[in-house]
Amino acid sequence: MKTISELLRDADPLQDEATLPVLELDSRRQAVLAAASTCREWPNIHSGSRIALFAMLALILILMSAFGSRIWLPWVGDVQGAVRFEVRLAEDRLAPGLRKAKVSDSGKTVYLHSEVIVDNGDIATARIIPGSNPSQYAVELKFNGSGIEKMRKASGDHIGKPMAIILNGQVVMAPTVRSPIGDSAIVTGNFTRAEAERIVNGMH
Repeated sequence: MKTISELLRDADPLQDEATLPVLELDSRRQAVLAAASTCREWPNIHSGSRIALFAMLALILILMSAFGSRIWLPWVGDVQGAVRFEVRLAEDRLAPGLRKAKVSDSGKTVYLHSEVIVDNGDIATARIIPGSNPSQYAVELKFNGSGIEKMRKASGDHIGKPMAIILNGQVVMAPTVRSPIGDSAIVTGNFTRAEAERIVNGMH
C-alpha cells in the first residue's frame, strides 16, 4: 500500500513543470501547503475521510495547474500572495563567506554576502510601473525611514560593485551601484502585468 506522501507525489501535476517561473511555482506550492495545514486540525478523522480529504488536495493541485493564480481558495488568504523580498550586497568574484548565485534571464553570476540589507519590513509602498516595452512591467519600491538609512549607507560603501535584488530566494537583478541609493528602487525582470501585480500585492 502506498504511503500518503507517495499518493500526493503521484497526484502532483506540477512534478514535471520545473520550467515554470519561480513566482508561479512558489504561489502554487504555497497554496497547497496552506490547504494541507488545515488537515492538522482534524486528528480524529477516520481512514475513509482522510482518503477523501487527500483526493480533494489532489483536485486542488489539478485546478491550480490549469488555472494558476486565477483560482480562488478561501482558506488560503494572504499565504498565496506572499513574496519574500531581500537586497544583499554582491561581488563579481568569489571570496570566503560568499554564496554563488545566478541572475535570472541572464548568464551573469554574482557572489552574495550573507547579510540582508533591507527586506519586506523596510518597504513603505510598492507600485507597478511600465517596463521597457508595452508588454513588460516593473515594480517601484519606496523605502521607509529605516530602509532609506540602511540602503544609503550600504550602497554608498559599495560603489562600483553589484547589489542583488532577490525575490523568493532568486536573484532577479544585480545592477552595479553607481551612486548611493536613496528612498526608492525599481525592480525589473521582464515581468508580465500579472507577475508585477503579484509582487506588489505580496510585498507587505
